Amino acid sequence: MNLRFIDIPKIENDTLLEDLAKSLLRADPSIQNVSVHGRPGQKQDGVDIYGRNIHDLTWIGIQCKVRSFNNSFSKTELLTEINQAKKFNPSLSKYYLFTTLNRDVNTQTYEREINNELAAENSFLFEIKFWEDIEDMLRDEKNETVYYRFYHNFFKDNLSLGHSIGKLVNLSLGIDNKYDTRFELIIGKIPKNNDNKGHQVDYYRGTYYIVNLHENKIEFFQKKNNSKQVSCYPSDIEYAFSSKFDNYRICKWLISIDDFDTLLYNDEHNHKFSLSPEEYESYLKED
Repeated sequence: MNLRFIDIPKIENDTLLEDLAKSLLRADPSIQNVSVHGRPGQKQDGVDIYGRNIHDLTWIGIQCKVRSFNNSFSKTELLTEINQAKKFNPSLSKYYLFTTLNRDVNTQTYEREINNELAAENSFLFEIKFWEDIEDMLRDEKNETVYYRFYHNFFKDNLSLGHSIGKLVNLSLGIDNKYDTRFELIIGKIPKNNDNKGHQVDYYRGTYYIVNLHENKIEFFQKKNNSKQVSCYPSDIEYAFSSKFDNYRICKWLISIDDFDTLLYNDEHNHKFSLSPEEYESYLKED
């Protein structure tokens, strides 16, 4: 599932943020021995989660901080955690602060200043993972299962229930890059679910659809097996377009898209498709 354009709600619970950090660290194949440090009430030396790099066998530590209000960290706050982390045994090579604070210029300034001081001491590298950084990690394909675990309600609302996902598209059609026709369309898909109740409406789950807004007509087509492309013939969408030639060109446009789901999720709404002179001649002969 493409998560690039999904707003991910912030976590507001310290324990849950620690659990998320642990899960993200465990999803990283370069890190082993990932564990929560101690238990509540025990001295933790500024480290909530730790793990070991499999390549150089050095240790990394993570401190998690939920920020109820979007206020900058003070340098004193950061140094308090860092000075505790210096006591961690064995010594850390990297120390991360995972926080729900949005990326913040003042906190970043302190981060740079502190790293200069740590480098002079030949100590560990310090890095802050702001909420935007955590969002980027969750959107990484290898972390999709982590995203599902912590944000399963999104999947339930849109995938399990079969809510359709679609976007508006302005499509210009032409021949030999000379454009003569423009359509306003909605293209989308209806995800599958696992209820298997046999309702008639379930026939449409897992299908793609196209809506011709000029004529208020809709048609459905399928995804090609083991491919990111769709399978579509002019006869599949002929009801949606009264012009046989436009229907043919739109069908050719649909099957020309290398990754149809990416087209559904990206921000591009204006598209062009043109038949070559040879394709146009072929169409005339077939017709």
